[in-house]
Amino acid sequence: MQEDYLYLEDGIVKVSEMAMQIPEFKEFKRYDTSTNKVFFNKAMAYIYYVYKVFGDESSYLKNLPVQKRRQEAVKHKTGTYKNISDFEENTFVKKCIDSYLEYSRTLNEIMFDTLKEDIEHYINYVQTVPVTLKKTIKVPHPELDDDGITTIIRNHDVEIDIPNIKERLEALKQASDLNDYYNKLLSEVKKDNRRKNSNTRIFEDKNAVEKINLNEEFPIASK
Repeated sequence: MQEDYLYLEDGIVKVSEMAMQIPEFKEFKRYDTSTNKVFFNKAMAYIYYVYKVFGDESSYLKNLPVQKRRQEAVKHKTGTYKNISDFEENTFVKKCIDSYLEYSRTLNEIMFDTLKEDIEHYINYVQTVPVTLKKTIKVPHPELDDDGITTIIRNHDVEIDIPNIKERLEALKQASDLNDYYNKLLSEVKKDNRRKNSNTRIFEDKNAVEKINLNEEFPIASK
């Protein structure tokens, strides 16, 4: 399995050595003044549950749009830090988030996660499209004139409900197009994940290892 920047161990979010090679992560931990680096650890949990939504061991919140993931993370996973702003508006955390997304995601994954947010907004919009619309029409009605003898026709405003067919059909058509695009991107994301894993698994294949040329000396880093 591909090495992860953040991973779960016995239900606790851990930071890998690979992640600690990233300057933003190293700097954050170095300058965190909270007791026992508790803020750094809670921030790592926040990043894991909100942004680790691809791969084999992704966040259980992965199918939610990002704003809902943020809300759930601060509600259940970040201890006394209960505000999204504690993380999203903190300079150190924001730099770590940006670096994590830059290094861990493909372009397809970025677009796919953004699309989930767009779909959430669109679902809310579709639910507000009314089935019927109110329309005022003129209805003729016979009445007696002021003289009480002559019958005349006067128009009266009457409000009626008419089917909102055009807007509803357009909304459903757009929903269908979004669903098609969602499935297309999902297929590309799955391909990306297979490529990520295959880049690591080649060294787990005994036949592949045997093909590695060991005749040349390996460079040794100076201490």
